[in-house]
Amino acid sequence: MLAEDLSDYLFARSTGHFASLMSLINRGCLRAIRSGHERLDEELMNQVKNDAAAEEARKELEAEIKAGLKTTRPNQGRRQRRKSA
Repeated sequence: MLAEDLSDYLFARSTGHFASLMSLINRGCLRAIRSGHERLDEELMNQVKNDAAAEEARKELEAEIKAGLKTTRPNQGRRQRRKSA
């Protein structure tokens, strides 16, 4: 589920740094347990704070992902660019 549904989202939130990613997932799991959520999703993860450096860089990465300039799914990114060209 994380790899398919949240990969770009988690990449942007962690700015591609493994330690930030693991911290974010850990905090998300704790919040899910405490709130009774069955799964990690963007709504839940948006309630989770991450380290300040990752949060600052997040906005730039999110814009690049939305623009199709970056993705965690390279094969899908190529297909989308070909369709729009």
